[in-house]
Amino acid sequence: MIIKRNLLCIKKKEKLELGELLLYEPYKNILQNFVDLATRLEAKDFDPVAKVYHGIISAPSEIRNYYESLLGVTSYYQASKGGRGRYIEKKIASAFESCSLDIKLSELPLWLEHPALHKKKGIFTLNGLTAQEKEIIRRMPWDWIGNRDESTDVGTVLKNEKTMVLAEVKNRVDSGGSAARREIWTSQKFGIIVDYLLRNEKIYRKDNKEFSLAELLKFLNLESLELYMGVLFDKGDRPATIEADRRNGFYSSSKEGFLYLRNKIKTHKEIKILNEDSENLKIELLLPNSSLNLKIEALYGDDVTLKLFRKRSPVSDLLLLKYDDIWLSQLITIDERAFLLKNNKNFLIILKDLLKRSKELRDKYNELINSEGGGKELNEITTYLLSKYSDFFNETLVPKEKERDEYLGDIIQVLCASEA
Repeated sequence: MIIKRNLLCIKKKEKLELGELLLYEPYKNILQNFVDLATRLEAKDFDPVAKVYHGIISAPSEIRNYYESLLGVTSYYQASKGGRGRYIEKKIASAFESCSLDIKLSELPLWLEHPALHKKKGIFTLNGLTAQEKEIIRRMPWDWIGNRDESTDVGTVLKNEKTMVLAEVKNRVDSGGSAARREIWTSQKFGIIVDYLLRNEKIYRKDNKEFSLAELLKFLNLESLELYMGVLFDKGDRPATIEADRRNGFYSSSKEGFLYLRNKIKTHKEIKILNEDSENLKIELLLPNSSLNLKIEALYGDDVTLKLFRKRSPVSDLLLLKYDDIWLSQLITIDERAFLLKNNKNFLIILKDLLKRSKELRDKYNELINSEGGGKELNEITTYLLSKYSDFFNETLVPKEKERDEYLGDIIQVLCASEA
């Protein structure tokens, strides 16, 4: 039975939402490389030593080609970053208009004065900006004169509350390690920000006038700063809780770092502590030099989005973009490369060759791409191929557990997604 798959890369790029665009380019690159691995022997070669080390030579002959293909394809995928870095942060930023990511202290004026530009730079990097947008960044009137810069994962400005929110995000309770969790509160991240606030040190300059961090925020009409360490998930796919962090995460390291920061704050007697809860890792205070309200806290699960955006949005929604591109193309490539190693041909090679030779087939292929992988068009081209070129698509080139029409349908969809 032919199965229509849900493939992102067969969709028209110009119609995609920002959250989908985050996956589109990395997925497209991976699919194109998978097709190359499936159709060119030289795309992946193991030298004699590697064949011995990885057990390719000693594998039983009936599975040797499949095993070599499995190693080659999966090693490529694991080595490719494929856009996975910072995906969650980009997904959060893309889901909420007021949110940006990679918030550097040195770039706070850029973010606060040009929020849309800062967000675009964070998601698509400088390469994604126009020449005019790059010029705005180069011509920013603010100088950074601080000694230690700091970058926080995501942030938002709540203008109606005159509040800036910064959050350092961990995907799971067991992400990062104990030292990394502790350092969020101490020598890195929040420790740097709090040090600047406690010393009221001048770290910005504009038109020969110098500003501390608190003075910058006041200058830009902000009265509160909130710093959050947010953990999204437990060891499964469930929203994180502080209890899960205590059981399976690095809560003890977080608490150690939090207490260090709290004690440093308390050495400044002029600071007014408004609220404190050491077990739940939260403290709120009023800075005397600027009347800036500062809140520092650990958040878990849905509370991360609640504090960032002032509305409860399930963190599980961050994982809702579920497409078939990666798992399907990777499994197809493993099978196809195994047939390539064994027979020097496979369905993908045959299909690509037929597309060169038949305008009628190219028209049907084009209709499938234009329909963004429509079920009707998929059934038509698959049926056409099995009717007119049945001998080409021999059963010996189909995995034993698959039906020929289903397998060919998947092949067609993977090729379409790589070329659309």
